[in-house]
Amino acid sequence: MADESSFCYDGSMRKRTFLSFVYELMLICASAFLYALAFPSLWSDTGWPIFAVFALIPLLYVIDRSPWSLVWLYGLLFGIGFYSLFCYWLSTFHELAIFICGIAKGLELTVVFVLLKAAFKAGKRFGYVLQALVYTAYTFICQAGFFGFAYGQLGSAFYSVLPAIQSADITGIWGISFLLFLPQALAASALHQIEAVSPEPYRKQWIDAMAIAALWLLNLIYGWATISIYKNAQPEQTVKVAAVQHNSDSWKGGTVQYRHNLDLLKQLTTEAMKQNPDIVVWSETAFVPSVEWHTNYPSNAVTARMVDDFVSFGKNLGIPLVTGNPEGVIADPSKPPFDENGNWNRIDYNSVILFADGQIMGTYRKQHLVPFTEYFPYQDLMPKFTEFLKSHNFQWWLPGDESKVFEYEGIHFSTSICFEDTFGSISRNFVHSGSDLLLNLTNDSWSGAIPAEMQHMALGVFRSVENKKTTIRSTNSGMTCMVTAWGEVIDPVEPFTEGWNIYEAPIYERDTIYTKLGDWFAWICIALSLAGFAWAAAMKIQNKKG
Repeated sequence: MADESSFCYDGSMRKRTFLSFVYELMLICASAFLYALAFPSLWSDTGWPIFAVFALIPLLYVIDRSPWSLVWLYGLLFGIGFYSLFCYWLSTFHELAIFICGIAKGLELTVVFVLLKAAFKAGKRFGYVLQALVYTAYTFICQAGFFGFAYGQLGSAFYSVLPAIQSADITGIWGISFLLFLPQALAASALHQIEAVSPEPYRKQWIDAMAIAALWLLNLIYGWATISIYKNAQPEQTVKVAAVQHNSDSWKGGTVQYRHNLDLLKQLTTEAMKQNPDIVVWSETAFVPSVEWHTNYPSNAVTARMVDDFVSFGKNLGIPLVTGNPEGVIADPSKPPFDENGNWNRIDYNSVILFADGQIMGTYRKQHLVPFTEYFPYQDLMPKFTEFLKSHNFQWWLPGDESKVFEYEGIHFSTSICFEDTFGSISRNFVHSGSDLLLNLTNDSWSGAIPAEMQHMALGVFRSVENKKTTIRSTNSGMTCMVTAWGEVIDPVEPFTEGWNIYEAPIYERDTIYTKLGDWFAWICIALSLAGFAWAAAMKIQNKKG
């Protein structure tokens, strides 16, 4: 008997199966392309969020109707296709990076597509709800651990649709992804039932559609009200921040390049100081020689003079300077900083320092390092692969373990480093620890692509909305800007240019539900997904016994 989930063609089984495969493959490709259009991409620097409303319908329709023997393959093909279009800029990072990303995400989606198929079957009339729960749970789980990667999740495509995303201060970005996925899963289910032999159990789904429409209406009403409240609220205080964008090639090393970067940063900062800011912010690793190390253990005359120049500039600035600067510390306290051959007894952290009153007042160490290029914890298990990574001269660091809150003259702020602001839990932990202002110090210059910088910023927008805190992004080459507590992007510096901007950042000290409870919505999606599958399994066993 033919699989009822296959499209009904007349003719032989072989012909029907082949035509079904071609038909479904075309829908998978169309869905991957439309989904990529929802985000900043080759076709638009800002993306077209409207595509996020329906791009996944063809994909889910294929999952619902395709046989089990093919659904995993469709997951692999969709993952490779979408991420090759979406993360095309990874080819600038390394010629293999785009292939590794596509294959890795494709392998993830082989499992996810099978689970989505199982959810559709197990949930019966409400299979689409279980699918939405499974998808939301997946987007949360895939960001955990060493391989965590937040790019490409559905909710982030709506970064510019501000009334629709304000409820992220309750549910985090997970709730926005769920709301966008749910109606598409229902539409795909309806399309599948139109061609089904027995659609009777699904005739009441118009009621479900009305319920989802009401849910969206409530979400938009909440969004409009929240934006109005914060636009009219009186902030506890306002901080005048100078964000400097020096647009230097981050991959050029050596003392000549470091000197050029410092001179350029000093020049731009001196210009910005005419506007009397309260604080100056440079980007990730804007100044490379470790101030901490070379102040305590000077060994190179050229580097020592450069560090002395930085310290002198910071002392004369008169206001705090926040900058990315690697922290070098003694690796083995029982040994001197240098051995007889001149080798350093040193370990390094990718860090941010608060330099004020002529000294380093505090240091934040990056907690979530970029996989493979900044950190690789499996060196002993994979020695050959480790040697391959080392041959590409990647800079490896040690991860930090503290959600640091800086304090200066009553201002409490925290500094995520580069792609750390793509993970909601990191910024949430900062705010939960007492931060009232979020700074993001980023270096995306290596991408050479505005869409890459926009994709990064789009995720960062949610960190402001989730915690209702202002974010100042100070980047090497873009997107340097202010993000308000309701997610509005203010006065971005033109990407890939030298410049600076002054942002008057309002500070709100109130906490959101997301700040207090964290990723509770994602955990509920995980629990309900497991419960849904368990219930379906129990019913199947009971029916067999009956």
